Amino acid sequence: MARIHIETYCHTKRVSRGDGAFVRRAIEEHWSDKEPVVLDFDGVRIASVSFFDETLGLLARKHDLETLKLHVKVENIDPADRRLLNRIVLARAKERQMDASEDATQR
Repeated sequence: MARIHIETYCHTKRVSRGDGAFVRRAIEEHWSDKEPVVLDFDGVRIASVSFFDETLGLLARKHDLETLKLHVKVENIDPADRRLLNRIVLARAKERQMDASEDATQR
């Protein structure tokens, strides 16, 4: 199982959208693994919409939530960060569904 400790992987406690893209690419590299990639937020508080959007929001736009849950596990995340992450992922998932509905009506 791949484990990404955010603070160590990003070499900082202050993360950016660029760091989020870096982490997302690492997740995508392990997408076909049998075990989920673990994102370990121990020791870091994110509080960054752009990091969460780039990391998991874009994946939620590309994959349904059940698939995302099978491939990524989040651990040791601050409760406020968890709420922020959940809002972003749900918003991107909703966008994905709306795009699928628009595509279906255009056919």
